[in-house]
Amino acid sequence: MSLIFMVSFLLTHLAGQGIRDVLAEGGSSYLEGRTFLLLFTAPAGWFSLAVFLSLFGPLVSIVLGFDSINRERNQGTLSKILSQPVHRDEVILGKYLAGLITIAVTLAALLLLLTGMGLVGVGVVPTFDECRRLMVFYFLTLIYLGFWLGLSILLSILFRSVATSAMAAAALWILVIFFLPVLSQAAAATLAPFADPQRPRAEELERFSRVHKAATMASPTGLYSQSAAALLDPTHRGSDQAFRVALMSRLDRYLLSRFQGGISFGQSMLIVMPDILLLACFSILTFILSYTVFVRQEVRSV
Repeated sequence: MSLIFMVSFLLTHLAGQGIRDVLAEGGSSYLEGRTFLLLFTAPAGWFSLAVFLSLFGPLVSIVLGFDSINRERNQGTLSKILSQPVHRDEVILGKYLAGLITIAVTLAALLLLLTGMGLVGVGVVPTFDECRRLMVFYFLTLIYLGFWLGLSILLSILFRSVATSAMAAAALWILVIFFLPVLSQAAAATLAPFADPQRPRAEELERFSRVHKAATMASPTGLYSQSAAALLDPTHRGSDQAFRVALMSRLDRYLLSRFQGGISFGQSMLIVMPDILLLACFSILTFILSYTVFVRQEVRSV
């Protein structure tokens, strides 16, 4: 958590410096309506703050949950708890809620501190629309980290060894974060290949976009990244925006450049709501699996 706080402060400071430079050069009209949101989306170094949370935020959930059950089982405290008038569902629900509340408080403190840094460093007060987008982004991040918490608790139930559950959680984190995006790109290239990659046709680009989006929806990180990008960037119009721009004629691109204003909060919610609901289903599914396996598992005193 300390490492995530320090890196988040550094990224916000670097993004604030870039915003101040643009404002000093007279670019306030270009940043109008999304100046404060750029603290979370502007790339500072290798990636932005939103991308950093999507990559390394799950480590907090994994640390909080990978030994929540098997450590107590190995120490013999789990059987002592269940020998009291305490039901199994209360134990697993308490483990999950304790970790989720810890994440919620930590994430709220982080976002509030970064907001204060933006107010002091940039000198721009967020608008009501930006505050609403940041609030939804907070709950979106909480749902995303809740998925990883439920997954790490499930691994602590399935594996008796703490080291095994930790390695399994780390392996799944590496798979989802680093390999699934590559696999989704490869699946799209295999199922929807281009006849001429240098000059793709419109129907080929559209088919590639559909396959790539369907493959991305299987990754919680992909869902979170798409939703965060649409929420924190009012000019974002969907995950397949780049492909739609490639299909446009020269006149359509000219009109798009003339009317590149930001969309409203309600329109952004219509874009991200399917991804948010699917991500929430992933989080609920991991908790249901943890709950089902734990209440049916045998717990002995030795």
